[in-house]
Order: sequence, then C-alpha cells, then structure tokens
Amino acid sequence: MGKRKVKLWTNQYLIIILLSLVMFASFYMITAGFPIFVSTISDNPAIAGIMTTTLMLASLITRFFASVIIQKVNMKLLLIISLLYFLGTIGLTLVNDSVGFLIFIRALQGIGFSMLTILVFTISSNIVPKSRLGEGIVFFAMSTSVGTTMGPLIAISYLANYSFQSMMMLTLGLMSFSLVCSFFTKNTTVKKENESPETTNNEPFYKYMFDKRVLLPCILVALNYIAIAGTVNFIGAFGKEINVGASISQFFIAQGIAMVVVRMISGKIFDKFGHRILIIPAAISGAIGLILLGFSTSMWMVWVSGVLFGIAFAIIHPIIQAWALTLVPPEKKATANSMLLIFIDFGLAVGSVGLGFLAQRVGYGMTFSYSAATMIVILLLYLFGSRKTVAIEAKKK
Repeated sequence: MGKRKVKLWTNQYLIIILLSLVMFASFYMITAGFPIFVSTISDNPAIAGIMTTTLMLASLITRFFASVIIQKVNMKLLLIISLLYFLGTIGLTLVNDSVGFLIFIRALQGIGFSMLTILVFTISSNIVPKSRLGEGIVFFAMSTSVGTTMGPLIAISYLANYSFQSMMMLTLGLMSFSLVCSFFTKNTTVKKENESPETTNNEPFYKYMFDKRVLLPCILVALNYIAIAGTVNFIGAFGKEINVGASISQFFIAQGIAMVVVRMISGKIFDKFGHRILIIPAAISGAIGLILLGFSTSMWMVWVSGVLFGIAFAIIHPIIQAWALTLVPPEKKATANSMLLIFIDFGLAVGSVGLGFLAQRVGYGMTFSYSAATMIVILLLYLFGSRKTVAIEAKKK
C-alpha cells in the first residue's frame, strides 16, 4: 500500500486562508480608495504619491525588525494585537480628514500591514505539512492574489456611489471579521530543538533579520517583481501607444486565467519533482511573454503575452518562496518570509522608478521587451546559483 497523503485542508489552514483573503482585500480597498478621496480634498495629485511612499517606507523599515519580534512572541497573540492595531488606524481615519493627519495614518498602516503580512505568511508556512509545502504555499499565495485584485475593484466601484467614510466603515467590518478568525488560530511559534526559551531570547537579534541561505531566492523574487512593476504601472499607457485603449486591460484577464490554472497544479509538481522543473520554464515563458508584449500591435498578441507572463507570475514567487523555506530550519521561517517580502518591496520600487525612466527614453513597448532581461537574469542566476543549495536541501531530506 502507498503512503497515506497528509491532509492539507485542515481547519487551521482554511482559517488562515480566509483571514488573509479578507485582510488583503480590505487593505487594497484602502490603498485604492485613498488616492480617489485625496483628489476630492486636494488639488495636488502628488499628495497621493506621498501617502504611498510614506506607507512603503514605514512598511519596509518594519519588515527588518518584524521577524525578530515574531520569533520571541506568541504568534497568535501578536496576530490579534496587530489586527487590533490596524483596526485602530482605520478608526482614526474617521476622526480627522486633513492631509497631514492622513499621511501620518498611512505610515501607521504601513507598520501594521507589514507585521500582519509576515505573520500570516509565516503562520501559513508553519501549518502546511512538509510533504505538501509547495501545494500549501501556492494556494495561500492564490488567496492573497485574489484579495489584492478584489480590493481595488471593490473600492473603485464603491466610491463611485458612496462616501470614503462609509467605505472605511466597510473595511472596519471586514478587518473585524479577520480579527474574529484570528481567535481560532493556534500559536505556531517554533523554537529550536533542545533549546530553552531563555537561550532563544538571548540570541543576537541580527540572526533573525538575515539568513544568507535564502539570499539567492530573495534576489530572484526581486528581479521578478521588477518586471511585474512594469506591467502594473505602464500597461495602461501602452494601450494608448498601440491604439487599443482600455482593451489593453484584457492582458490582466489572460494573465489571471493562466495564473489560476497553473497554480492549481504547480504546487503538487513542486512537492513531487522539486523546483527546477518549474522555475526554468517559468522564466523562459516570462521572457517570451514580455518580448511579445513589447512588440504587440493587436489584441491577440496581448492575450498570448498575458498567458505567457501569467505562467511566470503564477510560478516564480510562490515556488521560490516554498524553495526558500526548505533551505532554513523551522525556527527561521519568519526570517525567510521577512527577507522575501523586503526584496519584493525593493523590486517593486526599483521597477516602478527604473522602468519609468526607461519608458521616457524608448517608449512603453520597448520597455516591456527590455524588461524581459530580468527573466533571463533570473534563469541564469538560478541555473548557476541553485547548485550551491543542493547540499543544503540534501541534508534536510
């Protein structure tokens, strides 16, 4: 008889999936809603940009220390406190709507959401059985992607008919639902074997901030998000450049369909065959998709490029995250997740600014084609750099 398959869809896994889905949708409702609201109280469009920059800076700074805190505090308690804190920041938006105060609130929300993302990523990776790590990480990533997509759609539709204050009340209710879910989670803080709490607490804090074993996966994820930043920020302008207008948004529909289909099977493939069989074709598919997008002159080319890039989008981040978690001991999962999120933020920032300057010089189409170089670099770094991790992975089997 074959081995009995370890259950993935436990009550704890379902709770963290649902909690994260609602939490991400709520956060991105707020993120999309703030610029719309700011446009009604200020004639300066730069204010919305300042708010986003403030949020990102606060989030990035917090990520450096969050992994240290997570390893030393009960995770369930910290999750509840972080959700209560974030609920408080939403409530404060109803107190004062001056620009300066709202910028301050966005900084507070950046701190809270940074802590929450590392917590849910780490809790989910601790819950997932080791034999089904890839499948578990991929489905969790799908829930956060759905929340990230739903949030802006809900916010834009809602604010077309109702006030910003009522939307904040709605997000307050949604985040309260996540808070209720958090009471049903279990503490998943992991300590080293044969080590007392006192010993763990005396560990130098920098050991929980950085782990060189996951540096390569982090660099690969950052490169991936440089390319993603290009498609997110400039696809609309590219539609005007090739005279297809708003129809260019169908790129994301094609990408989303490909992402869902591929993620249904990619986690199982990772658990059975490893990461190599997935990351190599994903990087190649992403490079071809971006080159094709750059030379697109009709919608069928946009659709095909969306599918090809969607394959890379579906695989690279969650599979590299699952791979990174196999490179560190259980008690360093928070460190690995924190580092990955820091590099994701860095990739998005570099991609948004760097590709923006490039687009001014060569146009949006050529910018997409040039950004295919990031996929080629991912492929080359992975082929040469992943060899060094083989020994680490072999020891853990």
